[in-house]
Amino acid sequence: MESLKTESVNKELDKLELVNGIIGTVIVNKNGLTIISRLPRYVEERKFGAMAATMFGAMETAIITLQDKIVNLTVEFNDYQLIVFIISTEIIFAALLELDIDLGLLLIEVEECVKIIKNIVEV
Repeated sequence: MESLKTESVNKELDKLELVNGIIGTVIVNKNGLTIISRLPRYVEERKFGAMAATMFGAMETAIITLQDKIVNLTVEFNDYQLIVFIISTEIIFAALLELDIDLGLLLIEVEECVKIIKNIVEV
């Protein structure tokens, strides 16, 4: 991503960090390589990005028979939740969320951020 776009995306991620229940965020390419990371130090961003991209790719393949597009993928683990959105044909957004949160309210904030990032990337 160009530096101006990266700066704009970083500003949006800064806003998202203020939302209660978000542990961290990452933007990766479809191969899982990190573009921008806002994950805590204890999370291995390379593995996290690869996991998010792999799970999203697997879901895309599995859903191809429905001839529909995936809006997002949410996975619940023992201690946290992962939500993944597609930004463009090559870029994926993933957020690590606390387990016991109101997902509905949080999704509104995340979806708005993803929409803005999509607009930034498309320009």
